[in-house]
Amino acid sequence: MNPTSAIRFAAALFLAPLALAQNDNPAAGKDNLPPPSNLVGPGPLTMPASQAAGQPNSQGTTFVTPGMPTLGRRVSSGQVTRFTNDFNPAFSFIIDATGQVSEAENGADGADVFLRTFEIGGNAWVDPNAWAYFTAVAEDEGIGVEEAAVHYTGFGNKNVVRAGRFFVDFGKQMQTHVHDLRTYERPLVLREYLGAELGGDGLQWDSWTTLGDATVVRWSLGAFASLLGEGDEDADPANTPFASVVEGTKREDDFSYTARLTGFTEVGERGTLQLGASARLLPSYELGLGLDAGAIGADLSNTVWGLDATYGWVGETGIDSWTFGGEMLFNTGDVGAELTGADDIYTVVDDSLTGFYAYGDYAWDRFNAVGAQFSSAEVVGDERSELEVYYTRLFSEFHRLRFVLGASDSDVDGSGSKFLVQYTTILGAHGHGVNW
Repeated sequence: MNPTSAIRFAAALFLAPLALAQNDNPAAGKDNLPPPSNLVGPGPLTMPASQAAGQPNSQGTTFVTPGMPTLGRRVSSGQVTRFTNDFNPAFSFIIDATGQVSEAENGADGADVFLRTFEIGGNAWVDPNAWAYFTAVAEDEGIGVEEAAVHYTGFGNKNVVRAGRFFVDFGKQMQTHVHDLRTYERPLVLREYLGAELGGDGLQWDSWTTLGDATVVRWSLGAFASLLGEGDEDADPANTPFASVVEGTKREDDFSYTARLTGFTEVGERGTLQLGASARLLPSYELGLGLDAGAIGADLSNTVWGLDATYGWVGETGIDSWTFGGEMLFNTGDVGAELTGADDIYTVVDDSLTGFYAYGDYAWDRFNAVGAQFSSAEVVGDERSELEVYYTRLFSEFHRLRFVLGASDSDVDGSGSKFLVQYTTILGAHGHGVNW
């Protein structure tokens, strides 16, 4: 099957279930059952807050894999909850600040204090079948819109169509904003292969089904105008290749595509196991050195595949919890460029690179957690690794302090270390999209 035929087949696969969903017969009971409670959204705690399972994940998404350690039921705040039919927008303001001391073998040493993120968000139901939200972030030159999308639920209880600008459904971390992460930074391999953040303007369809009494399977397909991740903000565009999307009116093979299949099931009395597979496809993109420097290569293609696993366990008392997770990534096709001559001549590299991350997290109550995360990645001309150890203290659902020790290693840049203090607070109602 040639690439064009494959894309047409994917488009047909994407649209067919939506047409079928329109023909669902509620009287027959098809798609008439509500989704699992954790997928429906926030609600009141059913026990004292101090006894809820797991850490409160104050900056976490309201959508989480049912059964995984979490606050349990999010406490709502703001003008309106996310899932009522009162059409009043709920707003939020997020402050994420950092103090840092760092040391690098071939880089800058010293201390710094900075505002990492100032985020403004709003969300509301705009009619009984559509929920809309936006997320804007303060940047050096103004306000940048990270997400602005509508979730349409009118195709049946098991289907959601999302349209607009939003983060991609890849693994369990790329959907998450940086201040929502379990760790300070997204794992190294994700930043290298997909970008510090990966969002685009497009359309995505989600659906799920049950398999027996203890297993749920979800899948999604998406098409975007572009899916090129944000690169290193400190990189010099004069000598660092960057990827750019094909501009102008697009053919079907100029779009970018995503797909994800995942499922979770109960393991024992208090455990939940989730497995998933993801893909991001760039059928056509360009690689250049800068806005005015011209392209190194055109009509390039790249695909990143991912396999992820997560296991969560909640103690007998319902207070303490363990979470273990990891993901293996495969970066294939045109993966970048390398300098091949003294005259700044770059050559596109067609290769298959691999990387992974793994983490473990222990919360002894809903306010305190410790954990460690290790990530390693093959990149063009280098092999890099990163370790992060942290302690998180949540004073409330909306107020968090985190201490981080980090170490990095690179065959090219050498080793480095850092100590971070991260302070995050939320004003108002807050929540992002799917994270399971």
